[in-house]
Amino acid sequence: MDSKLIYRINGKDKSRDRGFTLIELIVAICVIAIITSITMPPLLRWRTDAKLRGAASNLAGDLEMAKVRAIRENAYVAVLLGSDGYTIFVDNGADAGDWYEDDDEVCLKERSFPAGVKIQMPTTFSGNRTRFAGRGVPETWGSITLVNHRGKSKTISVNRMGKVALQ
Repeated sequence: MDSKLIYRINGKDKSRDRGFTLIELIVAICVIAIITSITMPPLLRWRTDAKLRGAASNLAGDLEMAKVRAIRENAYVAVLLGSDGYTIFVDNGADAGDWYEDDDEVCLKERSFPAGVKIQMPTTFSGNRTRFAGRGVPETWGSITLVNHRGKSKTISVNRMGKVALQ
């Protein structure tokens, strides 16, 4: 007896009818391509917008942290803004209040934005920088607008009393 199991349906040998035909494979690939072309653009837009929302939320949170740290240290905490990121440090070293991060000063945050997210320059802060004094009030106030490559934007504002608001 042959060890190979042969299926017979309607008198036909079906042992060779295993797998997919070329036409079935092409139809499956076409269906996957159509579904992908429908779902990918909204997914990519959502991801780009999520990067912008995340970067804006991080910046607002870091500004709040700078304000609280200034109160805690009773010292200046400087925020230097660049188009692709920002640096926050305690400006209380040998040259306190000079807007430069010296070797004896503590860097609190140095953050770069994700790809496709930038600060719209110039900001409304004088010199694209601000700092919080020991009472938590900013030396300069204004707003920062973050934009992504699709043109969407988020604005973070700091008022003269030090309130940080994300719009």
